[in-house]
Amino acid sequence: MAVVQRDHCVQVGDAQLMLRQQGNPDGPALLVLGGISGGRFVYRDDGSGWWQGLIRDADLLDYNVWSVDYCGGTGDSHCEVIPATVAAHAELLSTALQQLGYTHFHAVIGGSFGGCIGMALVAQGHLTIGRLVVAGAAHRPTAQAVMLRSLQRDFIRLSEQTGDTEQGTVLARALAMISYRGPVGLDQRFPEAAQAIDYIHQRAATLVSRDPQRAKQLFTCFGPALDTFAIAPQKLQLPVFVVGFQDDFLAPAHLLQEFVSALPDCRGYKCVATADGHDGFILATTSYGVELKAFLEDV
Repeated sequence: MAVVQRDHCVQVGDAQLMLRQQGNPDGPALLVLGGISGGRFVYRDDGSGWWQGLIRDADLLDYNVWSVDYCGGTGDSHCEVIPATVAAHAELLSTALQQLGYTHFHAVIGGSFGGCIGMALVAQGHLTIGRLVVAGAAHRPTAQAVMLRSLQRDFIRLSEQTGDTEQGTVLARALAMISYRGPVGLDQRFPEAAQAIDYIHQRAATLVSRDPQRAKQLFTCFGPALDTFAIAPQKLQLPVFVVGFQDDFLAPAHLLQEFVSALPDCRGYKCVATADGHDGFILATTSYGVELKAFLEDV
């Protein structure tokens, strides 16, 4: 089997969208979408792909895998006006894929923000999608998640008033990191609480230092898009496999139960017992990769 790794730059209006194609070019097409800071490099030969475990544990290189850098995100896509909603991100992506001649996908696999994009793509109906995997996401946000993202933007606004925008973004990212890991995982990793404080500030500062403006946009643009996202599960008229994670602050069990119970054709719901919380969709792929692979292969 010939394994391809090819980038595509697609002009859609004033936007340039960077997509990546890899795996088996003759295999069924898969669209793999990650969180707001994820991008097109889901898999790399050197093992540094940000969703490397998923590709490995579900044998996804047997497929024709497509991924994308979101406009306004941390990758190489560019646009004058960042899409304001999840639906607008999905429209931009589907238009780019149509221009490339890819309108039929065996499945869309979405984690976190990517799960919302996947649901929007299905609802819009511009692409033919055979099945959907949603990991660490649901049909609406929780009040708690909306409150947290509002505080992130408050940090940035207050910091701008003092002339130090970057510090506000660092604080917004540090607050976000509390929501990415579960309390058990944080306790296990940092038996000394002071270490956890140093960790979230160091990681936040690293992200912001790479590109302060794009880091800021994760909170000022992507956050509101997530806050306003809502879709009726009944619109998802295709087989769906849902993956949740223990202690996931952003997609908790009660919300996923609500989502799963309203889906017309839910083929499975797995709640992964992990200390990684929301980040389990990236870090705990060995716990759900086999089931995801079986769902993709089920005829």
